[in-house]
Amino acid sequence: MTEEQQAEHDSDYQSLLALYTQLLKSLHNDDKEEALYALAELRTEIAFKHVVKGLGIDIDEALQLLKNSNDENLTQHDKDLIARLTAGILNLIDFSVCEEYQLYDEVLEVVGDTEIDFNSDDYDDLVALCKKYNDQYSAIENSDIEYAGVMAALWLKMSATDYAVYWTQNDAKVRPWHMALQGYAAPRDEFPSWMIPPIEYNCRCFLEILEVPHANAKLSQIKGSAKDLTKPQQLNTVYSESLAKCGRIFGPSHSYFSIKEADSSMLMGFVSRLREKYYVSAEI
Repeated sequence: MTEEQQAEHDSDYQSLLALYTQLLKSLHNDDKEEALYALAELRTEIAFKHVVKGLGIDIDEALQLLKNSNDENLTQHDKDLIARLTAGILNLIDFSVCEEYQLYDEVLEVVGDTEIDFNSDDYDDLVALCKKYNDQYSAIENSDIEYAGVMAALWLKMSATDYAVYWTQNDAKVRPWHMALQGYAAPRDEFPSWMIPPIEYNCRCFLEILEVPHANAKLSQIKGSAKDLTKPQQLNTVYSESLAKCGRIFGPSHSYFSIKEADSSMLMGFVSRLREKYYVSAEI
């Protein structure tokens, strides 16, 4: 991160920590669910901020597009952008709600029925749980979310005849199974969703876009269409879809989405409220 990005991340974490503290104070009273919702709401807001930044627009414009998604005067570009915004926010609502739920569930396992002493080492341990999810994990998650937005914005600029070429950073940090894909190229609509970065946690791979008629000369220098392409078994299935093609940023195999049946009604209520806030279907 740059210094500016780190400062923004730290500020977001402090805001989340404040709401988390309210949740801890509410664990044994009727305000518990509302406190958890407030935490999930802010996490959603932060995640949405990052995907919108990646798409190259501001939050107000994004919300206006979502609000007016049925406007008959929308340009095709606006419609395509709305499709990505809708796919993004639907996924990020689910993701954020479930992330904060996992934190909440861990807290319940630690605390049980006991009262929290906010001046004890036990409280420090609870803060460490929040830091794990809302600082350590979220730093990479936000980066992946923003990069998914960047790739979606790039996709919107491509024509159907353009080629996408997959490249790695070609350094020692590159996963071997990513390196094996280097140089794969295909027309936009034939390029696999699972190969549109980020294809795994904290992925740094990127796409080069080749416009016709310049594509043919360049393709002759690389692997070309690689018709025998095989999806590596090591790939994390969480990233098998792509926002660029209106898919999910984080797929259903993500561990956050494993919830207890007893809590599903509460979480579905959170999701419904957040969908309404972001002008997308409240039905689940």
